[in-house]
Amino acid sequence: MTEKEKYAVEWNESAQYFYDNNSYTQLTAHIKHFKRVLEIGCGTGQSTLSLLKAGHSVVAIDQNPHCIKIAKKLVSDAGFDIKVSLKDLAPRTVVFLEKDITDSGFLEMICESLSIDIVVCWNIGSYWDKQKDADVIPKMLEYGLTADQIQQNMESSYAELVIWTACKIAKGLHCAVHIVDRGTHPINRFNDPYYMCLKKEFNYKRIRYANIKSTTLSNSGRLLITEGQINQETELPIFFISILLK
Repeated sequence: MTEKEKYAVEWNESAQYFYDNNSYTQLTAHIKHFKRVLEIGCGTGQSTLSLLKAGHSVVAIDQNPHCIKIAKKLVSDAGFDIKVSLKDLAPRTVVFLEKDITDSGFLEMICESLSIDIVVCWNIGSYWDKQKDADVIPKMLEYGLTADQIQQNMESSYAELVIWTACKIAKGLHCAVHIVDRGTHPINRFNDPYYMCLKKEFNYKRIRYANIKSTTLSNSGRLLITEGQINQETELPIFFISILLK
């Protein structure tokens, strides 16, 4: 089994756990007024399915073909229509794109093709192999992270790059962005380690924080790493940290 396949299997278990516990339903409630969604990192589709059920039209992007294969089956089995072309996107339909948003030219392609109300970037993670390392480490260094920061926590460093890129895409599309991360502590404007910087950098007028209590699988599904430590508990209490910039 390749690292891409392993990630898809593990994340599918974690994401299904979130779906069954209505975590994604709670997240969609925070963006209910935004109809056309660009979902960055759709994974195995449980979040996409929740968005469709809430009435959104979705352009769902993931670079892992094994994740997209699972996501397409999940959405199709639930009775939702998968469109092939972006121009055919309609309410409660989805277009899946196998793309890497950190690649050069992606922003221009999306901005030319889409009218979007909000970019969502929920629970970013990734597989790791030599090819992936060779691709993303130079991008993370160019973004401004140090080699030590990357080495200490590759997953967190990559998530930071993707979140920043999601904000850049949202500004290019002149729309809001909704970031969701998992953590063991709530975040607000008094202890915000990062998101207020994004608000200022991308000139958003408002930032809205929400912390949703939940649980996650850790020693099954995709392992959860917090503060550089792998959590080995079967179920771990967490917060879904919701950041809405508009």
